[in-house]
Amino acid sequence: MKVNPQEIAGGDAAGPSAATCRKLVVLYGIGGLSDVGRHAIMAGLEKNVEHITVITEYPDMLDDENWECGCIDGHTNPFNDEAHASKLTMVKIDSWKNEQPNLVEHFQGADAVISCLGHRQPGWKNKELVTKGLIALDGNKQVIKAMEEANVSRDVTISSFGLNRGDKTWPHWASKLMRLFFLTFMRKARKDLQAMEKLFNESSLDYLIVKPVGIGEDVVPAGRYFQQEPGKEAVGGNMAKMDVARFMVDEAIQPTTLRGSKVVGSAPGTPMSDSRRLGMWIGIDDIVTVTYNDWIDHALGKARHAYSLVERIT
Repeated sequence: MKVNPQEIAGGDAAGPSAATCRKLVVLYGIGGLSDVGRHAIMAGLEKNVEHITVITEYPDMLDDENWECGCIDGHTNPFNDEAHASKLTMVKIDSWKNEQPNLVEHFQGADAVISCLGHRQPGWKNKELVTKGLIALDGNKQVIKAMEEANVSRDVTISSFGLNRGDKTWPHWASKLMRLFFLTFMRKARKDLQAMEKLFNESSLDYLIVKPVGIGEDVVPAGRYFQQEPGKEAVGGNMAKMDVARFMVDEAIQPTTLRGSKVVGSAPGTPMSDSRRLGMWIGIDDIVTVTYNDWIDHALGKARHAYSLVERIT
């Protein structure tokens, strides 16, 4: 992916200017939601943000050729690009499970923070997703504290739709399906993300919690995004990670929603990804190794004992 592509969309074709954002702090971990954080670095460079500080346990992930996305031109490590290296600072930490000393120093002078920690995967194949990846709560607890001490107010953080009973913020059948998964084999991820959201609600920050729909590995960036509005047609569930990152950067630079959440997706009516990639589309890419029918049988087998709960969320 090139750093300044043809069109970035938000409210208008060019999106907000970065003139008011001199320094951005970006945090990412592992898992589908966290992948958006890597893309947020590139989105910030697209907007010509003057300086971006990256805080992560996994700096080597920027060297990966595959960023688990559908970006046409792929990615290279921006820290190895002479055109961008001077605009970037890498801060490697050992683990968000540990208290990070002097964290506030990295937030001093920042205009906004983009936090992409935590994930939705149950971690059946990649145990590190469980042992190290459940950091939405632990990581953001320290981020919020550091931001308040550094007098940085704007935070844009990633979470998930379908977390809470009766959630109708995305009027689509997949919300009920995701809710069912969160009630069964994704319970730990649900609790982690819910606890994180509660922290932001109780903080003094001007936060925005972003709940993307889509973010499959095969979705090609469209250069635009659509926000779900109450009572309106459901946004499309086929959004690229890069487009989510662009939305988050735009909201960091020029906030439109304070102390709330937004569901963001592709154009209404956009067809979903290939059904054989359904698990990947909802963020459970580590179980999609069989055919679609086998996957459905597996998921239903895991969820059958909790079927009675579905009636409570319809």
